Amino acid sequence: MKTRLNKVWPMVTISIAVSPFWGQVPPGAAPKPAALSVGTESYYRYPSLEPAAAISVQLADPAPVYDLMKKAIGSDPHNPLWDCTRPSSYKVAVVSRQSDGSLKDVRILKITSVALQGNDDTGKRLRYCDVGSPGQVQLIFNPDLGSKETLQVTLVGLPEGSAAKSDGTLQYNDTVLSFSATPQAAPSDKLRNGKTRDTGQAKVLFSDSNLLSSVQLPFNVYAKSSDLFSTDEKDSQSSFSAAVGLQRGIFPRWFAPIHFDETVQGNQTATNLSNVASLGITTLLPWSWSARLLYNSIIQAPLPPDLTIGNQYTHRINQLVAAGSKLLAIDDYSLNPVANWSSVRFPWACTVFGWMHITQKGTQPNPSKPGDKGTQPPQYCLGTELNFGGYYLPLDLTEAQHQRVEGYGDVSILIPLSGLSFASKVFPYLSSNDPAKSQIRIKWSDSVNAANNYARDRHWTYGIELIK
Repeated sequence: MKTRLNKVWPMVTISIAVSPFWGQVPPGAAPKPAALSVGTESYYRYPSLEPAAAISVQLADPAPVYDLMKKAIGSDPHNPLWDCTRPSSYKVAVVSRQSDGSLKDVRILKITSVALQGNDDTGKRLRYCDVGSPGQVQLIFNPDLGSKETLQVTLVGLPEGSAAKSDGTLQYNDTVLSFSATPQAAPSDKLRNGKTRDTGQAKVLFSDSNLLSSVQLPFNVYAKSSDLFSTDEKDSQSSFSAAVGLQRGIFPRWFAPIHFDETVQGNQTATNLSNVASLGITTLLPWSWSARLLYNSIIQAPLPPDLTIGNQYTHRINQLVAAGSKLLAIDDYSLNPVANWSSVRFPWACTVFGWMHITQKGTQPNPSKPGDKGTQPPQYCLGTELNFGGYYLPLDLTEAQHQRVEGYGDVSILIPLSGLSFASKVFPYLSSNDPAKSQIRIKWSDSVNAANNYARDRHWTYGIELIK
């Protein structure tokens, strides 16, 4: 008789303890902060027109920040859990990177105010935060930074389990200098002797909008120059001017600064040379009515023309009379109204240029290249700038013994190099993703050159404008 033995396998029980915080941040652990998108902005305090600094903080993008705002604001935007309008809700710190890659606060910058960007449905400025509105706030601060110091922005006082901060790489450049140079061709340009010829020109603009940056003043002191040099010294449009002035707003709720400046001007050989003292006022047209008419898929003009009226006293040091003109008064007066409209764009142009294969196409990020974020298709491909003005010269009489009036104007077509496909090969630096760095300017002008005894010329010019 055989006895059958059954193998008995021992049973092993494995117990796994699952934490209730699986996939969540355990109590006491710091939450992983959402990445804030930040940038720097510059503007002018009104009415003193003193330059000021701001850090822009995106509160509706990217998605983790948007989701965080839902929790931070809560169900009642008028009584939020976290108030985006308070300076104490933010921390701006100068940071240094440690050997282990972490960031250490070096010092904290004072935030003087928070500016909510955008308007509500009634057109009034936003005064509180809701989810997704505003998309951006600006933190106004007094910059006292070295050229290589970096900033980190942190949201303070968020509900427990929430955190948001920037990556600590933001740098602020407090320069208030601007410079542009435009080498251009001027076919059939008019000369002082009455003849015409093709010339080459270089237009150079420079300004320092806060000449006394280290001094707190109730007004703004500035310096600027505007020069046009020609390959022919007899060019009736050649000129130079250098001015120093001061300005301040006079109305608390309306942009209307007055200015006084002293200018030395003349043609490029100084055979015409004069000193001009000018007292004037600048303002902007009301523009809220234009939202539907002038901001759409056809035309985008978010800002109004600026209007300036100048009263000018001119003392002439040298005079060289051009063909067909006469000597002007040594001590002269002119009234000079000017309108400038420089913020007009045509959004449909990018589509048309794309059909013509003129503009570059956007590219997707390349995973084989660390840090490659791809490129976006150009958003701005065609714009225009318009300038109109006049001189009323009551002391200068015409042949009919009437007081002299000279009107002038120009229209420019602007094409940023950053969006042109061929430019990236020919001008790789000039055609970077910043459309404000360089542009093709094609201009027709009916001009009057005050630096050259109001010499008149009608001409085309075209060139590449380089902007810094």
